[in-house]
Amino acid sequence: MQFYPLGEDKIYGKPITVSKDQLIEIKLRKIVARIKTQNYLDMIGRSHSIPVMDHEVEIFLKKIPKNGLILDIGGCWGWHWRNIDHKRNDVGIVIIDFVRSNLPHALNILGSNVNKQIVLMHADATKLPFKINSKFKGFDGVWTVQTFQHIPNYEKAVREAYRVLKKKGVFINYSLNIQPHIAFIKSILGRDYLAEGWVKGSYWLARASIKQKEQIEMIFESRVFERWTEILYSPEMHFYSPGKEGSLLGKIDSLLSNNYGFLGWFARQKSFFVKKK
Repeated sequence: MQFYPLGEDKIYGKPITVSKDQLIEIKLRKIVARIKTQNYLDMIGRSHSIPVMDHEVEIFLKKIPKNGLILDIGGCWGWHWRNIDHKRNDVGIVIIDFVRSNLPHALNILGSNVNKQIVLMHADATKLPFKINSKFKGFDGVWTVQTFQHIPNYEKAVREAYRVLKKKGVFINYSLNIQPHIAFIKSILGRDYLAEGWVKGSYWLARASIKQKEQIEMIFESRVFERWTEILYSPEMHFYSPGKEGSLLGKIDSLLSNNYGFLGWFARQKSFFVKKK
């Protein structure tokens, strides 16, 4: 695979041009990226359930062939892959993010595995810098967590993911789920609950929907499977305990994750999974 230039920051890629409607989000993400901490996993546990997503990574890796290559779109700090050298040392990971200042944090989490088993790249999900040809046939898997939900042109991002996948390659996209009980509680408190639209002065948000599922099915021409995760974990209700690394509640939460909608009404997160023909 031929990458873009490697910078002194150990990150591949050159400056990118993103759509105007994402400039506000980039400004916000750059401010967040200024954070300095030695407790990355503690911070992550306030936005994602680490035990649940560690479990999801294990399920995903079972679908990746030996010596497979994975593209993580919007991988940010790269924490999903912090144990990849122990779980699958045959697999390669390319993590891309459209905010370059996010990626140095991944260096701190992933350590010496960067530019060995894992590569960090500054790139845009709607214009992936990979040419499919006889030398590079594509990725075996595309993984993305709560990234496509912030891209106004969702369909374009999915088409790019499809383009760079090999035949039989797998795609999974996690997004925030629509939670009726949270919407109800917020309405009682006089607060808005956004299913799709602009978060003022911040970013675009489109929670997982039937429309998104139909777009993926149209592009892949294959059935899309749904999965519900983060049943117990609820930062919206300030219930962070299940999100902590090693949390017993988090491990129970990972076992509650399911493909059949059981407890889906409560699930904070929903994913779409599909295989390329």
